[in-house]
Amino acid sequence: MGDVPIEVVVFLGILGLAVGSFVNVVIVRVPSEESLLHPPSKCPLCETPIKPRDNIPVLSWLLLRGKCRACGEPIPAGYPLVEAANCVLWVAAALRFGDSWAVIPFLLLFSTLLAQSVIDLELYRLLDRITFPVLGVSVVLIAVIGAIEGEPSRITMALLGAVGYFLFLFIPAMVYPKGMGLGDVKLALLMGLFLGWVHPVLCLYAVIVASVLGLVAGVILYFARGRKSSQFPFGPWLALGCVVVLLASNTILDFYGLPTAPFLA
Repeated sequence: MGDVPIEVVVFLGILGLAVGSFVNVVIVRVPSEESLLHPPSKCPLCETPIKPRDNIPVLSWLLLRGKCRACGEPIPAGYPLVEAANCVLWVAAALRFGDSWAVIPFLLLFSTLLAQSVIDLELYRLLDRITFPVLGVSVVLIAVIGAIEGEPSRITMALLGAVGYFLFLFIPAMVYPKGMGLGDVKLALLMGLFLGWVHPVLCLYAVIVASVLGLVAGVILYFARGRKSSQFPFGPWLALGCVVVLLASNTILDFYGLPTAPFLA
């Protein structure tokens, strides 16, 4: 990775905040099969349409002190947190991949993983209506960018990663179906596509990191609930493991002397 111009990082950070607002719309509306475009955003409590001045990511929530201007009831802090998280993810993607066109599909991936993680935490499921359309768009973007960068065969590495990561999770899901849902396995296709694009070996590291994070979180949750077992969403930890490994991919690959495409280095 070369030096990324600071203006690129700032621009993508601000854009990430704005897109984070749309991620909130996806989180709220896709599970209930509502339109993403209509009607306009409204207060989740009194259902008063939100005016543009009150819809500025993070800032409006802070200025309104977390309350609806119309009814005065608290607006969940999850909304600005998602916007801020998307901003952080986009800045991280910019710093890692921002000196090439490759940053575009990674931005899409990170926002998708954020949306799916929140949905999984709230509803204990990952939505095919999000995973598969993004997977299709990502395959096209990766193929086109590889061709532009003079490495058209790179799509083969990406597809290899998708299949490999899918199998990593599919086999244990079949052996112990209560431990992992098929939504996690399907999401692995998307994550593996990007991990494989950089280098297929990263799929193994993503599985390890996600498993460790999930295990630690599961143990903490188990004792926090008084040693009572209950549903545990694994999707957020798969997503976090994928993001961590992608951002640290240069360090991992350099340690083992493994190559990647120059535009992904």
